[in-house]
Amino acid sequence: MDLKQKIFWKVSLSNGETFYENKGDFIKVNGQLSPWNKLIKYTLEKKVFITSLSLYTYDKGTTTPRTFNLPSAGKDPKFAPFAVVDKPLDFKYGHYIAQDHDVVNNTIVKSVVTDDYAVIEAFYPDYKLQLWVDENNTRNSWVLVVKV
Repeated sequence: MDLKQKIFWKVSLSNGETFYENKGDFIKVNGQLSPWNKLIKYTLEKKVFITSLSLYTYDKGTTTPRTFNLPSAGKDPKFAPFAVVDKPLDFKYGHYIAQDHDVVNNTIVKSVVTDDYAVIEAFYPDYKLQLWVDENNTRNSWVLVVKV
């Protein structure tokens, strides 16, 4: 299975800045913090917070990204329905990989990656909203509401 990352995050901050994973200071560099951890460090140093979190990807042959958006915590979101709903309290990003294992005598002898997902979350007082996108087929996405 191809584990090449095809889906990246886009973040807007309370000070008006917007950053993109895989661009500028937020590219992946071996031996350094991940782009997401660089962003979190930056927000702590600047005393700002995330107001919106999205995923973006490029379809083959296109130069315009396709985006997957969570509700905004900003004061004046571009998508009007977000202005009248509860605002997320926090956001999170991650990748999840599923594997099948061949086991012999209670020992894993072979692991095969079966699925690879980019996931973003918006946290609310009693639940979190998750948006999952398949790294190997970016046309597949799912939304989950999970009680916390």
